[in-house]
Amino acid sequence: MPSAQGIGHIMLTVTDVERSADFYNRLLDGQTVVSASDDTGPLAVCVGPVLMVGFRTHQATDEKDEFDPARVGLDHIGIHVESRAELEGWRQRLDEQGVLHSAIVEDQFGAHLNAKDPDNIAIEFFATS
Repeated sequence: MPSAQGIGHIMLTVTDVERSADFYNRLLDGQTVVSASDDTGPLAVCVGPVLMVGFRTHQATDEKDEFDPARVGLDHIGIHVESRAELEGWRQRLDEQGVLHSAIVEDQFGAHLNAKDPDNIAIEFFATS
């Protein structure tokens, strides 16, 4: 199999590119490195120490649309962290940012902390047991 360096970036279709860029920049200590518009519509790319995330609004994107993990496509974004203590740190950061989230839940796979972005896209912070 050819080698890969991992996931390079995630590109999300959103209803408001600037709002999503602001949310992820604040959450992940990122900055917007591209803010443009093309034939498809507006787009932004944000880079942080954890993840590069791009946002696009297509001409057909309905501003009232909302993410639904039950439809074909993305179910959630999973961000792995080193430990339960790191999950606690993310819980505190979500609180500081005013982002609603679940409690930290443990199961046979590890510990999970779940939140949603402004378009209801699910974000999971996860530490293995």
